[in-house]
Amino acid sequence: MAITSNTRDEILTIYLLDARVLEESQLDELYKEIMAEIEKTTEDRVILDFQKVKFMSSSMLGKLVAIHKKCKEFKVKLKFTAIDKEILQVFKITKLDKLFDIVSDEAAARKAFLRKGWF
Repeated sequence: MAITSNTRDEILTIYLLDARVLEESQLDELYKEIMAEIEKTTEDRVILDFQKVKFMSSSMLGKLVAIHKKCKEFKVKLKFTAIDKEILQVFKITKLDKLFDIVSDEAAARKAFLRKGWF
């Protein structure tokens, strides 16, 4: 299992456990596990935590776009947290930082999700 998850305050948090996400079979399995968690939850807010991930293949970007697209279809709000600065640079170069809702850490994502009101 390449992920673990928990639900607290009606927010599903999925933690990626592998430091290196490189092989195609590993990417496919990771995608399936993440999607299974999202499909079975009743929560409409999901945090994808990258804290342990230090290296990621470019193929993973396509998987993340697919996850983002599915979340939109399910009307699930998705936030990415704790992204390594090198990986974040790739997101910026590919302009995916504009597509994804990226926050510094899980606490910041929870705070943003739990905020009430207009601002």
